[in-house]
Amino acid sequence: MKAVPSVQVEELPRSVEEFVTLRDEIAGTPQGGAALMIAALLVYAEDSDLGQQCLAAAIDPQRLEEGLKGYDGWQLRSRELSLIQSQIRHQPFIPRSYVRGATPENGYQLPDPPYIFDFAVSPYSGDPESGTYKVFVSCSGAATPRPVTVSKHGPLWKAYEWSTLVVGVRTPAQP
Repeated sequence: MKAVPSVQVEELPRSVEEFVTLRDEIAGTPQGGAALMIAALLVYAEDSDLGQQCLAAAIDPQRLEEGLKGYDGWQLRSRELSLIQSQIRHQPFIPRSYVRGATPENGYQLPDPPYIFDFAVSPYSGDPESGTYKVFVSCSGAATPRPVTVSKHGPLWKAYEWSTLVVGVRTPAQP
């Protein structure tokens, strides 16, 4: 694996409008698109209604369905939403495990902002020129980085396959 530039998020959005602004700022690279998906999961873990809107703005349109619980007339497919709901209900700290400095030892406590996400690519990541690319995000709660496949839509990269982002992580040392 080869490290690629980290992505920094100054603060988590408090509205879907702030999230879309963040998307437009950071999702110009494959790792930015993956970081945006993690930011949406972080928001979801704190506020599921706002999180659903953010997820819809971060995910490849092919993975969405028409609906009012998302963004701009589109929402997460019920199957994917059910997976997120189930995993985050059991381990609400999963999204925090991707933020540099949040570890099992400190209960996955978020550090002071900015929040930094570290990424790598492999020889099997593909070619970003194809419009689909796989990046690997560091996870303090797992032995290896977790893959996220992103696809390009205009100037923005959006999460296409991200199921490993909600797979369980090591139990924190403190709640």
